[in-house]
Amino acid sequence: MERSVLITGNGIGLALDEKYFSLGSGLESVWNNTEHLSQEHKRLILSAIEGTTEEVPPNSEEQLDQLQVAIIATEFLCNFEVGGVSWVSERAKELPDTFRKYIHEVAMYFHKSGKTLPESFVEPLAQFISDTKSHVFTLNYDNLLYDTLSSKKVLDGYRGSLLDGFWAKTGFDEEHLDRLDVNRHGWYIHLHGSPLFIDNIKVMGVGRDFLDPEDKCHIVLTHVEHKPIIISSSHILSAYWRRLERAFEESNQIILFGYSGLDEHLNNRIKQRKEEKELLIVEWSGAGNYEDRVLYWKSKTGFNCLKLEQFDNILEFTDWYLDK
Repeated sequence: MERSVLITGNGIGLALDEKYFSLGSGLESVWNNTEHLSQEHKRLILSAIEGTTEEVPPNSEEQLDQLQVAIIATEFLCNFEVGGVSWVSERAKELPDTFRKYIHEVAMYFHKSGKTLPESFVEPLAQFISDTKSHVFTLNYDNLLYDTLSSKKVLDGYRGSLLDGFWAKTGFDEEHLDRLDVNRHGWYIHLHGSPLFIDNIKVMGVGRDFLDPEDKCHIVLTHVEHKPIIISSSHILSAYWRRLERAFEESNQIILFGYSGLDEHLNNRIKQRKEEKELLIVEWSGAGNYEDRVLYWKSKTGFNCLKLEQFDNILEFTDWYLDK
């Protein structure tokens, strides 16, 4: 059995609906329509991000970086008091919780599209995973792939092909990722978390409609420099990233599908496998000239030999099996 590690990015959503699934659209939609951010909260966020106004709200991960730095500084300074006087104003102390509300709602925005992946894409992918027990590691914040594989019973606990560490009654436990027979199951891993992960449980079905952005969740939606910090602070995400190394060891091929190549903490893991794995990359043809993109991916992954497939719409790709 030739198993792969499939790593997917937000290119899947963008291929389905470029406007809806862009991060900028999510940030703007939540900003304009949220019921959980007061005008005071919005002013607090704007005060931490240079160049934003009520008319020009945050629209990129780079801008979220400025906000994340302000939050880290705020939480650090909140630990210090001199003569019973805090170094941080009461208004500024609200910044961390305000930010988390905002991020949670942005992530949930991508779960509310009402869109589904085309069957012409879904069926070959589901069959490939079932046949090879390949691992799926996603960087997406949406539920497109998760709901698709669940509907095909590929993601169905021990009855399916993929495990994600959550049990219906007891929630998440790292031991739930253990497999009695490694040839029967792979892993489905949200490397950057999900707004459906609340404390130690995964909210499913209609429960998604009642999520509160004040709930403790596991989401990595920030500038790339701060992603490792957030990952290490979550017991679920830390466990997931530990499984990435084992998945690489078990697999013959790494597939990067709809991934931008911008997450250096992931690229560094891939580079460690450059001498032992095959690398297939499937991306949007609009990303750039083929020869230039090959050079780009060589620099990002460390692989001198790789296969690059470009499509006007990556959801047209169906040739998942190793090309020998």
